[in-house]
Formats: sequence, C-alpha cells, structure tokens
Amino acid sequence: MTIRKILAGAALSALVAAPALAQPPGGGMTPQQREARFVAADANKDGKLDKAEWTSVLPDQARDRADEIWSSRVDADGDGFITKEQFLALRMGPPRSQ
Repeated sequence: MTIRKILAGAALSALVAAPALAQPPGGGMTPQQREARFVAADANKDGKLDKAEWTSVLPDQARDRADEIWSSRVDADGDGFITKEQFLALRMGPPRSQ
C-alpha cells in the first residue's frame, strides 16, 4: 500500500468520524433543545417526568425498550420520576460498553 493511499484512508476516516464526535451529549441536541423537550414532556407541569411522560419523548426505535431503559438507566434511584436536572444529565443513546 502506498503512503498516498494510507493518508487518503486516514483523511476519509477523520471526515466520517468528525460529525459524530462534534455532537453534544444527549443524542446530538443542545442543552436548550433538551430543556425544551423536558418542558414539552412534562404534561402535568410538576417539574418532573414520570415514566409515561418520559416515554412520550423517546424516539420510535427506543420505545420497544422503554421499560428496560427506564429501570436501568433513567430512574436509577427507583422513585418513579426524574427531575429536570436528572433528565438533562442523562446520556441518551446506546449504553456505554464497560
């Protein structure tokens, strides 16, 4: 393999990876967008989301795993809801591998 092909491959890899690396945590949404999503989901305006409210803002592809995600990653303390602060701190997307 020539050095030109190696450099071209490395440059292409960097271009492909750059958009993913540049996205903010939370599925690529800004903190303002995530806060707006929380406010929209808080149907009863009590300042926290229960499981049904939280599920309403899930992407379609995640809804079939809502129960698993809720109990393992979202409502970690088991109190039945998440506050705005907890919601904004969530890392959305696939679980991190250990």
